[in-house]
Amino acid sequence: MTSKTAVSAANFMDLDALPFLKGLRTSFTSLAEMIAVRAEEIPDRRHVLFGDECRTYAQTNQNADRVANFLIDRGVRKGDIVSLMIMNSPQIYDVMFGAQKIGAVAGLLNFSLKGPEIAYALDHARPRVVFVGEAFMDEFVKGYHAATHKPMVVEVVGDGVRREEMSQTTLADILAQYPDDAAFASQGLDDPALMLYSSGTTGRPKGIMISNGNQLSICRAMARLGLVQGDDTMLILLPMFHTNPICVWTFPMTFCGQTLCIRPAFSPKDFWPAILDNGVTILMGVPAMYNYVYYSIDPSQVDRSRLNLRWAFCGAAPLSVDLIKGFKERFNVEIVEGYGLTEGTGISTVNPPLGRRKIGSIGIALPEQEVRILDDDLNELPVDTRGEICVKGPNTMLAYLHDQKATAETLQHGWLRTGDIGTQDADGFFYVVDRKKDMINRGGENIYPKEIEMVLESHPQIVAAAVIGYPDAALGERVKAVIELSEPNTLSAEAVQSYLADKLARYKIPEIVEFIDQIPRNPTGKILKKELKRAQRAEGI
Repeated sequence: MTSKTAVSAANFMDLDALPFLKGLRTSFTSLAEMIAVRAEEIPDRRHVLFGDECRTYAQTNQNADRVANFLIDRGVRKGDIVSLMIMNSPQIYDVMFGAQKIGAVAGLLNFSLKGPEIAYALDHARPRVVFVGEAFMDEFVKGYHAATHKPMVVEVVGDGVRREEMSQTTLADILAQYPDDAAFASQGLDDPALMLYSSGTTGRPKGIMISNGNQLSICRAMARLGLVQGDDTMLILLPMFHTNPICVWTFPMTFCGQTLCIRPAFSPKDFWPAILDNGVTILMGVPAMYNYVYYSIDPSQVDRSRLNLRWAFCGAAPLSVDLIKGFKERFNVEIVEGYGLTEGTGISTVNPPLGRRKIGSIGIALPEQEVRILDDDLNELPVDTRGEICVKGPNTMLAYLHDQKATAETLQHGWLRTGDIGTQDADGFFYVVDRKKDMINRGGENIYPKEIEMVLESHPQIVAAAVIGYPDAALGERVKAVIELSEPNTLSAEAVQSYLADKLARYKIPEIVEFIDQIPRNPTGKILKKELKRAQRAEGI
């Protein structure tokens, strides 16, 4: 039997041995220092591609300095929050790095928020300045008027025309009027640099505070992973208020001195052209995206002679083994699975590209991190035993903003309690079983919905399934399946139950089956079970 330590060591490279980092600094005390140093070392190297626009490392740094000098002029200081509500674009880097230059915290806001949610975010985070994309200004105005806290508003416009008198200036004006003199506040590894909101699956969204040290640990780990070879271009398709495009890719690829290709959103029509036209070598997606590409795009339409794509990374939810194998056969592209939480700066395990991998697992712990399967008292459980996935390392968040109680519940004795149920095999590979809070207790039997969902989704006519608990006076809960079909009215509840009859224990088979046109998802493709449960409560169930 291979030891867990040996498996880990064999699958990661030493930082000093990476050829693409030769001559580049790898030790920093802040993210602001990292972008400034890279701009000195590789000023003319491509940093960002966006449509026809190409920005160098020097240009990213210059724009950040201009924003930093504007913020200083407006009285923003170290530790203040500067919020961003901007569509995927290089402007996010202008503001994010600009805020971090002066030690402010860049707070990324979901650009699909509605007025009341925006009001909550403003009153909760109390940002000094908010940069708002023109496309979201109408909804932002509703939230602004409803909020008690009234920050300064900067509009980020695409055509130079300001839409709202509420905004005092535009980002374009700032970049045109302020100098690119180096702006830098002394910072340390423990200083906060980033705040991202949780999806709010357990109530109000929580502001997750990420430090310089948290993020730099992920930069080092991702560099050692083996995905990057040098002269790489990484495609960002997911919303850039999310931890994955920012924490797992933006900062690490910048640390590695590589190129980021940003698209406004995932578009099936644009998917392969974006990859081929920009020489993309690495991309990140979610299961729903890969499913669509695999089943809806004819591989003969892809010009293989121009295809440089080596790795497709997948997170947010498990991907079927059949799809991973099929994607490799159809497009000759390896899909790499990873796992992480925003509270852990985005990633904690990965099915390593180098050496041995186990398709269907979420891989092994990243360098500098410990990942264990623990019981409720934080005792380590034996191999192949279900327990809570817990993470320890320099990547675990500082705290939840203004929420000591939730912080204490999540960070215990150095461990980040993820709330996910998983197992670890004898070789150190981890497997996600389910969310702890989604567990159904049916008459004393613990039922893990993910197990049922994976069987349901193996049915050729089922696009997606969500299994939730249905309140029951006698049993506590019964099992309910909410199903999205490829074609309406092609299955009945009885047919679904019959399909499961020989695949699951009887007590796991859903007693209630509901068909809906589309299962609710968040912008990263994760199914929103809270919406399904909310609908039940609204019906008085």
